[in-house]
Amino acid sequence: MSQDVSEEGMSQTDFTRLAQYPGSGCEKYDRRGEIFGREDVIPLWVADMDFPAPDFVTEALAERLADGAFGYAKPDAGHFEAIAGWLAGQHDWRVAPETIVPVPGVVPAMAMAIRAFTSRRARVIIQPPVYFPFFQVVRDQGRTLVENPLLEQESSDGGRRYVMDFEALEAQASEAEMLLLCNPHNPGGRAWNADELGRVAAICARHDVMVISDEIHMDLTYPGIRHTPFAEVANASGCRWFTVTAPGKTFNTAGIGGGYAVIPDAGIRERFDRERRGMHLGEGSVFGLTALKAAYRHGSAWPGELMAHIAANRDRVIEAIADLPIEAMVPEATYLLWLDCRGMGLSDAATDPEDRALQRFFVEKAGLGLSQGIIFGEPGRGYMRINLATPTGVIDRAMAQLRAAWQAH
Repeated sequence: MSQDVSEEGMSQTDFTRLAQYPGSGCEKYDRRGEIFGREDVIPLWVADMDFPAPDFVTEALAERLADGAFGYAKPDAGHFEAIAGWLAGQHDWRVAPETIVPVPGVVPAMAMAIRAFTSRRARVIIQPPVYFPFFQVVRDQGRTLVENPLLEQESSDGGRRYVMDFEALEAQASEAEMLLLCNPHNPGGRAWNADELGRVAAICARHDVMVISDEIHMDLTYPGIRHTPFAEVANASGCRWFTVTAPGKTFNTAGIGGGYAVIPDAGIRERFDRERRGMHLGEGSVFGLTALKAAYRHGSAWPGELMAHIAANRDRVIEAIADLPIEAMVPEATYLLWLDCRGMGLSDAATDPEDRALQRFFVEKAGLGLSQGIIFGEPGRGYMRINLATPTGVIDRAMAQLRAAWQAH
């Protein structure tokens, strides 16, 4: 087994095991030919982990599998208690179990929120560069997309980091109905602090803009960094809000599905749940419910161990690119690293194959399958996103290929 778990929940985790591989039916490996035009790139694009889920999750799933019956599933009281216990223990965020609403996933929950709380063609604000489904989930509901681009600012370590453009947000909020917040931020890795989130909440309260806070990366902060739930600042501001999240990023169970919304306001909760029920999506799968309960009951040590490994991989990448015309935006959260490749002088475009020199370099010269920055919005032009949640040996091989490719360029 990859991990031994003691009664106290402490564990010794093996992060050298590559549990995803070609032919296993995982998107990261088995869509390489479709996405990159070749099957042999090192896949560091999809935001899931190459490690196996921890044993306390896989053992719970195996035990449930042994029952042999997989009828319609319903979360029991222990499901909601496990979520409330996790939020309190990991984030000092105390929620009542009755405020938790099961959802099939974060993006579907956003779609439901947009449909339930905004009018047709309403303006919905996002903050690019940002997780690319934010763009389409707004458009797919027939709403008007409003972009409030993040700003680059010098960070305390001499590098760059993203900050919010509050002046522009104030102006845009006056005509908007909703803001989709990515907290922590993907792809830039910011763990927004209480002051920043408080300013967002105050602006949205003044203009009656509802905030949907995507906190799926909430457990994935680096040592010494704390995640601030939007809930900490929201209630005092008087803004309308709720949070959507899931255990999938933390425990590598995204393929099982399932998540939840935390909605303290009873009126908002009933309206959202009415939309959810109207879509006839159910309340989760047998295995999604099983995995969540096991993860949240027994996984208290896992995020810390995981992020210590991710931090080591982050540092190896930063060291490897130190003399290349590439600069990493040092993250505070997520297992993703945002690489500023503008210094390479290569053109970058989302769709035009004649204007994708940056992507072609990484794929054809370096043999690496990364996420092209431009898909996260125009501010991502010239960037690439790399997934650090893989064995260190994979990172080292990827960096050796990158360095060799640039030297031969």
